[in-house]
Amino acid sequence: MTPEEMDEVFERHCAAEAANDVDGILDTLTDDVEHDVVGDPSGVLHDRALIAKRYVETFTALEDSSMNSLHRHHGENFFVDDSLCTARIATDFMGLPGNNRTISFRILHVCEFRDGRISRENVWLDGAAVMAQLAGG
Repeated sequence: MTPEEMDEVFERHCAAEAANDVDGILDTLTDDVEHDVVGDPSGVLHDRALIAKRYVETFTALEDSSMNSLHRHHGENFFVDDSLCTARIATDFMGLPGNNRTISFRILHVCEFRDGRISRENVWLDGAAVMAQLAGG
């Protein structure tokens, strides 16, 4: 895939996330996707129903979220995207109460692509920034 094609798939993926559209998210993923949110107790997921559940849980905690890409580096059928995420934390997140506070933190996506979709999504959150903002507020 070209960098432009990968960007288009990821933009649709992020738009579906912003709209809390689980079906739209799943449409951007291959049937055999590897979904890895580093540090998530559920571990690496391959089952689409479990991936959908992970997104629903995320939507419950993070409201009014937005992502702004700071840097994106493309390779052959993959990219690395460094973004700033801003969200209102409605419930507990990373073991701390959100109390409807708005926080910002870096998020890194490493995505591999196949057949016009994301075949692997690896997500890293700046947990220290999240915890500092939630514990300090």
